[in-house]
Amino acid sequence: MIETLRQVKSRIRGAENIQKITRAMEMVSSAKLNRVKKALYASRPYLLALENILGNLMADIGSGHHPLLEKRDGMNGVALCVIASDTGLCGTYNHNLLRYAENFLKDLDKGPACIVPVGKEAFSYFNRLGFSIEKAYLGSYGRYSKETCDAITEHLIDIFLKARADEIYVAYTRFSSSLKHAPVIDRLLNIEPGSGRERRYILEPDARAILDEMVPEYLFTRMRVTMLDAFTSEHTSRMFAMKTATDNAEDMIDALTLARNKARQFAITKEVVEIAMSAEALRGH
Repeated sequence: MIETLRQVKSRIRGAENIQKITRAMEMVSSAKLNRVKKALYASRPYLLALENILGNLMADIGSGHHPLLEKRDGMNGVALCVIASDTGLCGTYNHNLLRYAENFLKDLDKGPACIVPVGKEAFSYFNRLGFSIEKAYLGSYGRYSKETCDAITEHLIDIFLKARADEIYVAYTRFSSSLKHAPVIDRLLNIEPGSGRERRYILEPDARAILDEMVPEYLFTRMRVTMLDAFTSEHTSRMFAMKTATDNAEDMIDALTLARNKARQFAITKEVVEIAMSAEALRGH
């Protein structure tokens, strides 16, 4: 019983240490979430305005004025950029996204596919499955960087312009609220005409010059918002996962504390009974 009591005390200390770690990780994820979510909400209106203007412009002048608007036959296959995390401990965040992206590629009948993974989890997953890895971007650890995001966008544009892929897709987790974020796959290139209504713009100097400025700006902004969506979803998932782990550790500590108290009570009761029996035996003599 003494050894059992020691084991229970050791397990309680272990659970308490784990609880401290998970609570600290929850607080860190919460702080990171607040920063990246603020940036996401600030960027979305600008992206929406760009989409509206570009959609109206394309409805006005057509889509044959820029190479990034070119629609191809798909013979060169597709490239899929998958934005996952560099670390785990974020619940089903990576699992749901990676399975969703894998199923998308299985159902896609457009020639060979190459992967541009962002995050170690995406790289490990698709490398293990034997997909062609175009280039991996690792080491962000949930920290948004405009420079890294723009480098990824430039690489994806380069793949499209050099015809190494006829279509570019991005798989990520879109953030709607703290309780709602789901994996999605958006088509990045070629840019398809949106739902804009035809509006006659006065263009200066000309349509090609305006598209040369506006199309890259739209793509860079869209990828920045996409990365912010992914990182916001990641930090939300990790925060809730760590909160669940902290609560589970608390439940385990309560259960072990009860077991420790029962063991103590049993030991004390046993000692009292032994003393009483010894005293009774002495009186009998």
